[in-house]
This record gives sequence, C-alpha cells and structure tokens, in this order.
Amino acid sequence: MIATAAPLAFLWSFFSTILYSALGIVLLLLTLVVANKVFRLNLHRELVDEHNTAFGVMIAGLAIAIGLIIAGTITS
Repeated sequence: MIATAAPLAFLWSFFSTILYSALGIVLLLLTLVVANKVFRLNLHRELVDEHNTAFGVMIAGLAIAIGLIIAGTITS
C-alpha cells in the first residue's frame, strides 16, 4: 500500500499544477479582455499600428500584477 501511494501523490500534484497553471492563464487573459472593454482600449491599434511603447509597458505591468494576484490566490 505504501509503494502505490507515492506515485499517486505525484500524479495528483502534477495534474493539479497543470490545472492551476491553465486556470491562471485563462484568468489573466480574461482580465486583459475585460480591461480592454471597460477602459475602451484598442490594444492591437495602440501596440501594433501606433507602436506605443508606454502603453505596452503599462499592459505588461498590468499582466504581471494580475498574474501575481492569481498566483497568490491559487497557492493559498
């Protein structure tokens, strides 16, 4: 019984890590889409067409902040 408990615990840890990682990515993308709609932004136009570096840095900061919040929530 003890010999089979370790592989099952490893599998559970592995699959839960994959599940939480996927959930975190989905929540991060959803947050960016909601921010795009709420603040009436056009991410593609600002980043690609107008080459707005400051806007890109702002979106990167938002992504990092939301990612840290989601990671903290998932690990608690």
